[in-house]
Amino acid sequence: MALVKAKKGTLPPVVEAEAASLEDADPAQRRRAAHEAAGRAEAVAPLAGRLAREDDASVREAILTALVRTGSAEAAGALIPFLASEDVGLRNGAIESLQQMPAAVVMPEVAPLLTDGDSDVRIFAAQLVGHLPHPDRLPLLTGVVERDPHVNVCLAAVEALVEIGHPNALPSLERLVARFPDDPFVGFSVESARHRFTEDPERDLGA
Repeated sequence: MALVKAKKGTLPPVVEAEAASLEDADPAQRRRAAHEAAGRAEAVAPLAGRLAREDDASVREAILTALVRTGSAEAAGALIPFLASEDVGLRNGAIESLQQMPAAVVMPEVAPLLTDGDSDVRIFAAQLVGHLPHPDRLPLLTGVVERDPHVNVCLAAVEALVEIGHPNALPSLERLVARFPDDPFVGFSVESARHRFTEDPERDLGA
């Protein structure tokens, strides 16, 4: 999951100036540059590049807001690598920003992470998919429950499915118990889901 990089000399002059200001020693100047770059498709790469190195919280927030306002597939794709970041604040900021972007733009970018080699990334991806109002989220999450070899990833998908509340997920959840028969938390989670779906069978049927 490589970060998008801007090539020097390929940006419009106004974006070149903003990109230069993003590297200013003064956080106030970097924050101003991020605000001015919001909504500019050409600014996605320099914004993402700075975000990877930014340690000022207010500038980070300004960069994330700028990428959300841009709202393009490129902007979403620029945030995806941060789901693997060991910086909890940066990772959570990227996830929250992706949740604010159009689901139709974000889903194609995040769905491939459900099969990432890192189980932690798959957990974050499952949680994010569950928050996206997109018609693919139910089959994607039930696919995780049916096939992922890591119990914690499956449980993250179960939690997301319970929040969605669609009873069509129940057969996949039932099969999960058979996949992990010795894990008591799996049984508890599936039983809780069963009760939830039974009590409110009409919840979010449009998912």
